[in-house]
Amino acid sequence: MVALGVLVILVSGIFMVVQTALKTVLLIDHRASREDEITHLTDILRSNFRNLPNHARLTAGPVAGGKSREYLFVVQNAPGFLTWLSAPESDDEVVLLSLRQDSADARWRVCLKRFEPAASLRETEFSAQSALKAAAEIPWLELVAGLERVSVRFFDGMGQRWLDVWKNGQVRPALIELTMIYEHTPDPRSAAAVFWLPPVRGGTP
Repeated sequence: MVALGVLVILVSGIFMVVQTALKTVLLIDHRASREDEITHLTDILRSNFRNLPNHARLTAGPVAGGKSREYLFVVQNAPGFLTWLSAPESDDEVVLLSLRQDSADARWRVCLKRFEPAASLRETEFSAQSALKAAAEIPWLELVAGLERVSVRFFDGMGQRWLDVWKNGQVRPALIELTMIYEHTPDPRSAAAVFWLPPVRGGTP
């Protein structure tokens, strides 16, 4: 009986060790998978920003008045931008790239939608609110979710400074820095990706 009891204890201990090891492996695998998602999206964004056509217009900034924090990129006149999803291409098409914080768990998501605005809006430069209103009926496509932290800033080559908002669609920032963090990291700079944009006439050098 004593030997049986000792055997039960040993087997229970081994089972707990194996169970803990399996949970650790699954957690590491899950984290690696999420990091791969962020890396893949970052590579796609870098490629698309680098290949923006000369006539494309880019504005970006926080959206005011919402229930949760949101940062919106508005890209106009850029057929082919983010078309890895086999979306139709059009010179009039507008692409909205949203970085939004979920009010329930404070996690961030990266979402996308594209639309062709009404004729009365095609010649205007969208603000974040007008762009969202014009595309209100179009559902968002979620690209990445569950991010702990997201931040964006733009480098003004003329002023030699970093900005949190890019308002002038006629010129472009020299660089875009995008940080997307899935889990806490002691050095957020390690998660920052910097995108170069081709200059346009009258834009930053």
